[in-house]
Amino acid sequence: MDAAELCKVLVNTAALQPKETTLQTLSDCLKPVLGHPLPPAVSSSDVMWQTSYRYLAVLTEFSNTGLIERQEAGPSEREEVINLQNLSHFIATTELVRQFTLHLYLPRELRGLSTCEAQLMAIVDDRECARRLAYCVAQYGQLFQRKMLAYHPRMAECAMDFLAGAYHLDPVASAKTRLDLFPAELVFRCLLTMKGTFGVSPDLSMTLHRDLLQMTGTEGGFASLCRTLLTIGESKEGTPSWRKAEVIAKIVASRGHTKQFYRQVLSDCLAFYRWASNDGTDDARIYAGTCIECLKRFYSLPAAYRELQERIEAHFFGRFDELIIPPELVTGYVLCDRNRLLSTLHDCSMAFSGSSLSSLPSVMLVPYIALFTRLYALLPTSADERNYLQSMTIFCLANRTKDELRHVLIDAISGSTEDKSMKHLHPRIVVKTLEENESNYSLVMGPSRESEGENLLPVLIEMLKSSDRNLLLYDTFLILLKELMIISSSDRSPHDDDSLVDEPEVMIYKRFHRKYAIIQSLMELISHKHFHAQLYDNPSEVIDVLKASISQAIETAQTPQRSDSIEIIVSIFQEFLTRTRHLKEVDRIVCLLQRYRTSGCCSVELAARIELLCSRPTPDDDDGVTPYRNAFSLCSDAEPYCKVYGTTLFLKLLKERDQETVAQRHTVLILALANLRSDESYAFLNSVRLLVGLCDVLEAEVIDALVKEYLNEGNDTDYRLKVGEATVKTVETLGPLTIRYRDALLNCFLTGTRHTLNEFRTSSLANVGAICRILSYQVHTFFYELFMILSAIVQTDQYLPARRAAMLVLAQLIEGMDGLMDFQEYLLLIYRFLKHVIATDKDDITKVQAAVALDHLKSKTKDFLTINPQDLEQRMFGRVI
Repeated sequence: MDAAELCKVLVNTAALQPKETTLQTLSDCLKPVLGHPLPPAVSSSDVMWQTSYRYLAVLTEFSNTGLIERQEAGPSEREEVINLQNLSHFIATTELVRQFTLHLYLPRELRGLSTCEAQLMAIVDDRECARRLAYCVAQYGQLFQRKMLAYHPRMAECAMDFLAGAYHLDPVASAKTRLDLFPAELVFRCLLTMKGTFGVSPDLSMTLHRDLLQMTGTEGGFASLCRTLLTIGESKEGTPSWRKAEVIAKIVASRGHTKQFYRQVLSDCLAFYRWASNDGTDDARIYAGTCIECLKRFYSLPAAYRELQERIEAHFFGRFDELIIPPELVTGYVLCDRNRLLSTLHDCSMAFSGSSLSSLPSVMLVPYIALFTRLYALLPTSADERNYLQSMTIFCLANRTKDELRHVLIDAISGSTEDKSMKHLHPRIVVKTLEENESNYSLVMGPSRESEGENLLPVLIEMLKSSDRNLLLYDTFLILLKELMIISSSDRSPHDDDSLVDEPEVMIYKRFHRKYAIIQSLMELISHKHFHAQLYDNPSEVIDVLKASISQAIETAQTPQRSDSIEIIVSIFQEFLTRTRHLKEVDRIVCLLQRYRTSGCCSVELAARIELLCSRPTPDDDDGVTPYRNAFSLCSDAEPYCKVYGTTLFLKLLKERDQETVAQRHTVLILALANLRSDESYAFLNSVRLLVGLCDVLEAEVIDALVKEYLNEGNDTDYRLKVGEATVKTVETLGPLTIRYRDALLNCFLTGTRHTLNEFRTSSLANVGAICRILSYQVHTFFYELFMILSAIVQTDQYLPARRAAMLVLAQLIEGMDGLMDFQEYLLLIYRFLKHVIATDKDDITKVQAAVALDHLKSKTKDFLTINPQDLEQRMFGRVI
């Protein structure tokens, strides 16, 4: 048949409307090719089949000769071009021919799979019907060999009837030859639709089920199954996506599949989840939820499927392994950049958030709680990654039993890496900010340092306070309270001679810091306003713990040093006991406290505080608002002007030696440290004033608390810088009395001079210079260490302001120190160092400061060498004769 004749047939047929199609109109369209004879077997058949046969021949012939045209692309080259107009006519004709060929000879139960508007019919026996259907399937099979036809969206119904006819004719035939012709999603749609059709034979249903599982177990099969099932019948109401997700999970994660099937489906599921979790569309979120449901089913399989569980854990947490055991320990080695960490946390957060029914098992997160908490403390406060870390941590803790929650909290307090079930961030990992932009950072290996367990409890408490899980806060509070009472009751008195061997100092140090961390956390929780409703609505458990602890402390108390438990209770729970005074159980606690106050084991200070607590009016008798509580409430307010006014009231109360304020001085100290974080400079400066005022009643504790906050790497850098400034201003008010804290202050700020952050090193150097000036340069025992650190910074530091600050501090030190000649063995080294800086340094200001230091050194040396005879006689004989 000529191509022009074929094209004319297609054009005429494509113009027909299916409902108006008759044998006569089809015969008229076939006039250009009617001259070509038919085979004898066909010519003896009815007109309907003759017409169908001619159309199938036209389609197969045109697909081979007319769809693709060859055009001249050059003198010796020809290229193949698709004629889009002919393609459109061809597809329209193919769809119409389907309705009186493939569709017409399908069994009745399979005819409802596709639409048919042609009003044509044929009456033949079953054998002839099967023969004609086989011929139609074979002809359409030739057409679908061309991918541009098989993948065209307008050929979907042709594909449906083709596959239905092929499966009806030979259900047990290999699916590969007929399914590989079409896109996977189209095949899934066709097979699922056929399987769900009423009246399908059991053999055909089993065959379809087998082929569906086979396709699902091939690469990309899982994604195609999800897209198909979640879109089929999407217009029908009453079929939620989660129900379809459960169906998919039952299909792929039920027992009985081969290992290869599980491995391939799991790989596809993880890859599909990674794409869906980052796409951001509504459909992608549904796909991600389906993947999570399937992964949850995989993870809940028995121990024999442990390989699948390990692969799921490796997918979500494998990237954290290099943060636990770095591949390289070289300082500066980049372990993870921000984009990679953000992507990992985003994937994990989507899988571990919301309801426990729509998330992966929270038990998977338990080993990584310590790592998440440490990362939360390291990352910049503005980073989105902190939100992901917080949501996963809260989700995990909220789904733990009380025993499991206690285990997590104890691990956070100790910071020990001995528990192999818990994963800890490598202690040398630090955050390196790039280009002065906090949002652009990397996790790198820092310098070597002693690997001591870090207390992560304050960070966990910060996460809990930022959440809305008040019940979790309450459980945490109870666990910490019970743990504190256990630690306090197990502490030995310093005069206890029961043990023949003294307890190691390290153990005493660790136990003290453990107790201090718990006390601080309890005070933060009990002052958290959102926690008050849960606490005061359910006070019975807390009251029972307090009553038992006080009773035990009274029974075992023998010396004034054994009153730790009671002192802690009186300090932390004073407001709680006052507000719950109307309860009978609290009356019992008050009686126990009065009994202890009258005993000989109670110290004078503690007795005064117990008397103050017991003599307070109940909320029924008075509003309970004392000057201390009024000032505390104002200082705890979020508004800066309230903080400032509250601070002024506290200063007045401290000056007047208010009994309650003096008794609660530790609470006021913690509040003052918390207010140092305020962004308002006026509130910050008033917090410094409060710290100065507290020095009158709590001098050593104030300095010790400031030093610890400055050295605590868990605090953010801005807060530590503020603490350094507050420390200097506080010490200035002490004047000469600062000499008592010289060692602690200098060690603190000298440690800061080795910090990785440029600004922090510079600030520490400024603080060192200020402390030396306040001490009137009475730092002789630190002189050589100061010189070595300052000279090392000048010679090796790449940050210019830090080098200038170090040289300025050295110049001031040389100028201000008395008895400099007592260090004669170091003077030549200092002289050579200053001359070297003057000769080689590229910065003019550093050279000038070195020259000034050299002048001071020369002047002091000259004064030492030129003494009058009277001073010489006094130096030789001790007095002038």
